[in-house]
Amino acid sequence: MENSENFSKKLELAEAAVYAWESEGRRPGLFEIASSAGIPASGVYELFPNVPAVFHFWYESLPARYQMMTASLEDYDRLILSEKLSNFMLTITDMMGEHRVFCRATFDEMVYKNQSWHPFTQKTQEQLRVIISEHEGLSRTAQIVLWDDIYAFLSYEFLHVIKFWLSDESPDQEKTMMLIDHFNGTVAELMTTRIIDRGTDLARFFWNEGLIKIPFFSR
Repeated sequence: MENSENFSKKLELAEAAVYAWESEGRRPGLFEIASSAGIPASGVYELFPNVPAVFHFWYESLPARYQMMTASLEDYDRLILSEKLSNFMLTITDMMGEHRVFCRATFDEMVYKNQSWHPFTQKTQEQLRVIISEHEGLSRTAQIVLWDDIYAFLSYEFLHVIKFWLSDESPDQEKTMMLIDHFNGTVAELMTTRIIDRGTDLARFFWNEGLIKIPFFSR
């Protein structure tokens, strides 16, 4: 991740730009963003190549901000895997909830339709890799089969969760919370269950003892 000082400057500017968007009800221009941030227009280009990059960075910053939050949590490592995954998703949606109007207006066009390359998807995938691969309770089988496609799949599925959350009108978005809980419970169960490990051990024992034979069918 880039140095903290530069990240903080970019985030401060991106937050100001998002506030300007919500205030104007549309994407603000260069001078409106600069005015909202209290800097000269040239200051925007010192941090970003263009105006759209400012808003893309706001989304990109979310997983990084989560990572910084968890670094200061003493009891984080004591959480079970489903709690870690749910904590990640709920924290991201909580941060997006602070700018729900902006997210409803931009998430689909900016992130969801560009999920194959968007930095938010990539950073989410990296964060999920950290959460899952560094969890001490993974089964041996899960450790073997975890590869990039698994993390990519989970990051794409999280985009679907966000889309559901943006349209969720239930009280306190309780339907989204249920979805996140069930989704992560299933993922964590698959990653930590010892049933497959035991089955593999049993099959290996049978093979080593000659109790499993490959049938030969003669003509």
